[in-house]
Parts: sequence; C-alpha cells; structure tokens
Amino acid sequence: MRNKILLIIMIMLSFTLISCKKKEARPLEENEYYIYYINTNMNTLVESRYSADAQRYDTQALVNELMMHFLKVPDDLEAMGALSDKVTYQGFSIDGNILYLNFDTNYQGMEVSREVLARAALAKTLIQIDGIEYISIRSGEQPLLNARGENVGLISSTNFINSVSNINSFEKATLLLYFSDESGTKLVAETRDVFYDLNTSRERIIVDELIKGPFTASLKATIPSDTKVISVTMNEGICYVNFDEGFLNSLSDVLDSITIYSIVDSLSEMPNVSRVQILVNGKSDKNYNTISLGTSVERNLDYLKEE
Repeated sequence: MRNKILLIIMIMLSFTLISCKKKEARPLEENEYYIYYINTNMNTLVESRYSADAQRYDTQALVNELMMHFLKVPDDLEAMGALSDKVTYQGFSIDGNILYLNFDTNYQGMEVSREVLARAALAKTLIQIDGIEYISIRSGEQPLLNARGENVGLISSTNFINSVSNINSFEKATLLLYFSDESGTKLVAETRDVFYDLNTSRERIIVDELIKGPFTASLKATIPSDTKVISVTMNEGICYVNFDEGFLNSLSDVLDSITIYSIVDSLSEMPNVSRVQILVNGKSDKNYNTISLGTSVERNLDYLKEE
C-alpha cells in the first residue's frame, strides 16, 4: 500500500514538472522583442512578444517600429496602453547610447502611479534595442520631474526590477493640506491624493505638495514658489522642515501667520507630529518677515475659514 502511495505521488510530481516546463517562456527569437503595456488594475506591467520587421542594426527604424506598437495595444491582449489617452508622442532623438523621447505636456500631468509604470514600460521596451542603454523623457520640451520636483534624469531598465514588481514600494495616500483663501487671511483645507515612494517620508511629501500650491482655483499658495526643501526630519514628535533662503521671500498677498500655519497644520495632520520647527539653511535664528522662526510651533486651527 505504501509503495502504491509513493508511486501515485511520483506520477503527480512528474505531471507537475511537465506542466511547469510547458509554462516556461521560450527564448526570444532573433528579431523578437517584448513590448510592455499595463494591466487593467494599473499596478504592474504586461509583456507581449513582437516580431520586428526592422533589422537589429537599424536603430532608428527599430525605435520607430517598437514605439508604433507600444502606442497600440494588441486586440487580443487584456491590457491598457502605458500612456494616458491625453498624452501625445512627439518623436525621438539618439545621442550615443541615450534615447531621448519627446511627449507633450500631458505626460508630466499623468497620475504618479501611471507615470511610474509608463516610465518602466518605455525603458524595458526600448532598452532591448542594441546600443540603447538609457532613455530620457521630456514633457513639453522640459525634462521629466518626479513627485518632489527633481529631474528624473537618465532611466535604465535596471531601475525597474521584475517588471516593476517594485511598484509595491509606492503607496497611495490622501493628504489634507491647508492653503490660503482668496483674501490671504484664512486657511482652507484641500484634500489631495498622491502616489509616493515609500522611501520618502510622508512629512516630506506634505511639504513638497504644499510648495506645488493648491489645485483649487479659488485658493492661494502659501509658500514662495522659489523655495527649495533641504530636508524634512522627525525627532521626538517635532518635525524639522529645513528650507533654503528662498523661503524668506515672503508673499505680499498672504499673511505671514497663514504661511506658517499652512505648514504646521498640514504636517500636524500626521499623528506622529506634535510640533513643527521651520529652519532656513539649518538655522532657526531667522524671521519669516514678522514672525520669528526661533521656536517650534504647535497646531493652531484658529485660522481656519468658517464654512
């Protein structure tokens, strides 16, 4: 009886091994490439084999051909195009081992989650071409910026591991940010969904989003637009926000207190933040116009506009 059971197990294992072998993808042929799209849940990439007509040595023709198919999802594939329907592809140029891709301004306007996937799909599709090691994306003739307003720079396919399974290192968050009303004398809350890298602190994301300004037309920005963030750190419940000197270019149409409490109250939405200390170039001995930055400040909702 025991021998029969062992024999059945061995047979079952053999079928399992055979089925596993059948599922193994065959190697790409000489002129085959993977073209990458995104799944309908918009959280990972989907690859599709494509046999190119252009020869491997004809780089320009290959880029044209792969991009043409990148922009059109096969009818039999359950997937979506990596780019939003609003985005227009405007061509490319090549300099050495770098492929420069040009899109209209709608590329930069894509949701962060989709743009990360689009970036990965473009890189993994086009860096298969011999001689292309990096891509560089331009949106409306400007370099692509990440969520922190920094230049993304050159992109390699190795930035995205296992078909961007590391998209799980990104997380969606709903933030409550405080901006100025039209008069510059009151704060108004604006809810904003962001998709951010977990390697970046939520506190830093809040400050970056405040600098971007409000999305609501009737509201005003509270932080001077030329302000740069040096660092955002936490220590024993105090959030230290370190700006460069651009922060001191106070806004003439917004009260100083509105700027300060825009930052303090937005960060204090985080349960781990009890007070906020604003620094300029690492120092607290500065004034924001009429307000001393010498001490940390706690939340104050007295400036909220009544509905």
